[in-house]
Amino acid sequence: MQRRELLKTSTLLLGAGVSASLARAVLAGVEASPGASSAKFSEAWRRTVELLCDMIIPTTDTPGATEAGVPDFVASIVFDWYTAPEQIDFFDGLRALDQHCLASEQLPFHEASEANRVAALQAQAQIAGHYQPAPTPFGPPAEDPNAPFFSKIKALVVLGYYTSEVGATRELIYMPVPGEYKGDVDFAEVGRQWTY
Repeated sequence: MQRRELLKTSTLLLGAGVSASLARAVLAGVEASPGASSAKFSEAWRRTVELLCDMIIPTTDTPGATEAGVPDFVASIVFDWYTAPEQIDFFDGLRALDQHCLASEQLPFHEASEANRVAALQAQAQIAGHYQPAPTPFGPPAEDPNAPFFSKIKALVVLGYYTSEVGATRELIYMPVPGEYKGDVDFAEVGRQWTY
């Protein structure tokens, strides 16, 4: 499966977590160039995004989000696809993480202790957990420009990771040519979800 097809499928699965700008990038088949858009971040913001990527998908027995190039993907979406209001919201979210850490340790997020960074991210996750999108007459919106920062950064990291070569071939069990159909496979036998 090509990355563009995987991105389209992921967009459907993430639903409300995907902004209109991210959906446009997905449909255009965006490919992040290593370092191109990341260079637009200040050193502090670049380091903050790298830390967030590693906190959301850390390195375990498989490579983490940073090793998969997700910070470049995030930068590409933010600088090349987000609208001006979406960029403002994104940087407001980064500032909120800094403010939390500054209030506790007088250090910005990227220099704070791991415990303080975790607490700052948990505070953002709690805000996202209490957020209720505005009701629509036909059910939940397909996209929500007012979604909290944590929802947006998590969607970016997860989408960037699982559509990267590392995420699709080393985290998921990659089968380039599907074999026979098995309708009932014991998850304990395979240990990971399949991707095609």
